Amino acid sequence: GVCPGDPLPAQVLSGQGAERHLQGLRQAALEAGEPLPEIFLDPAYAQATHFRLCTLQVRSREGSWLLRGPLVPDGY
Repeated sequence: GVCPGDPLPAQVLSGQGAERHLQGLRQAALEAGEPLPEIFLDPAYAQATHFRLCTLQVRSREGSWLLRGPLVPDGY
């Protein structure tokens, strides 16, 4: 669960979560035509980032939006 005072939710909401930095690294390599860094080829990374069920809610100063739809080909 999320504990009050936990900095991770605030980091994610502000676009500073670790996954954002990793996605940036991945995109930079793809756009430069360079091989992906090894972390993206690791089976553990693939498993950790393969979300078959999407239950995402995005908050902002203007309100909240529920996002629904598959994130991966075998998702729902």
